[in-house]
Amino acid sequence: MEFTSKEVQQLEQQLIDIENKKVLPSSVLAVIYQKKLFKLFVSESLGGRGMDLPGALKIFQEASTIDGNLGWAVTIGSGGGMFSANFSEQLAKDLFSQENAVIAGSGFPGGKAVKTDGGYLVNGEWKFCSGSPYATIFTANCLIEEEATVLSFILKPEEVEVMYDWNSFGLVATSSHSIRISNQFIPSERTFSITEMNNNFTEDIHQFPFVPFSEASFASVVLGIGKNFLNEVKVNTKKNKLNWAKGHFDKYQFVISKWEKEMERWKIAETTFYKQIDQVWNLYQEGSPLSEDQLAEFSLVCKKAASTSLTCAQNLFRYMGMEIVMQPSKLNRIWRDLHTASQHAFLIPYRENESDAYEITFAEK
Repeated sequence: MEFTSKEVQQLEQQLIDIENKKVLPSSVLAVIYQKKLFKLFVSESLGGRGMDLPGALKIFQEASTIDGNLGWAVTIGSGGGMFSANFSEQLAKDLFSQENAVIAGSGFPGGKAVKTDGGYLVNGEWKFCSGSPYATIFTANCLIEEEATVLSFILKPEEVEVMYDWNSFGLVATSSHSIRISNQFIPSERTFSITEMNNNFTEDIHQFPFVPFSEASFASVVLGIGKNFLNEVKVNTKKNKLNWAKGHFDKYQFVISKWEKEMERWKIAETTFYKQIDQVWNLYQEGSPLSEDQLAEFSLVCKKAASTSLTCAQNLFRYMGMEIVMQPSKLNRIWRDLHTASQHAFLIPYRENESDAYEITFAEK
């Protein structure tokens, strides 16, 4: 486990008021920096942890079980470390060696760049740049108009305007604001391609296919938030045991039975997810190319993990009384975080069976 019981309690306490402040507290960021959670995929030579995918996904899930905003921040922040192998050697040293180094940005080509002497003149706007207020680096994709190609740019915080427009109903403290850049000159040495390795700071993870990497990352976040919801349902049910067990109908036993079923369903999703992750990661490390069928199965498992977490929450929602519809309640906040995280484009179930939850294998009580 990444976090001790004491650290979990401290983080939960520090995150109580994030719905009002709408930003991660500096004390929480300090824990992230100390544990190098934004550098899970950065080489140890640059002060990172150089982790493999299965190990990092477990951390994403664990952080998301503590709080969805924390898990999302760690997942997005560490994901930016994948670019550390694409930067020039000197840039990688300069930008990733800082203890608080973290990238915010977007893969969408929301900008346009015009070639000029020594670099490019860049204009653009990019949405959903999680972590933008504390980012030390920004990356953004631009269309090079003269060449009809897309190029990635490294931007400094002072070159970027953060628009503070993230106004969602969930994950409110992820600071997923839009950024804007206007008539800014960016030198050629601060451009890169995500398909080219440009230094010796590479790790096994850096050439893992982008789409399955992203699907697995966000699925682990949703699994973690889903577990947090299930945990809180149990806490709420136990809290109401005396009242719910009164009368001719034992609501307490009814809800606990429902909770046991949904927890079993969630565990099936988690077990299937990590089994698939291990299989694909082992194939990748052996140098075996991943077939279209293997990638399709991988995608299905990731999306079913998210769909199952949503189903578990929805199947219990109506038994939580009026507390769950009250916006300040913890149950309500976790439910909103769960639905916000699962809206990521990489988890949307467009194909057959992707929206189906796993079936429960044990007999109903």
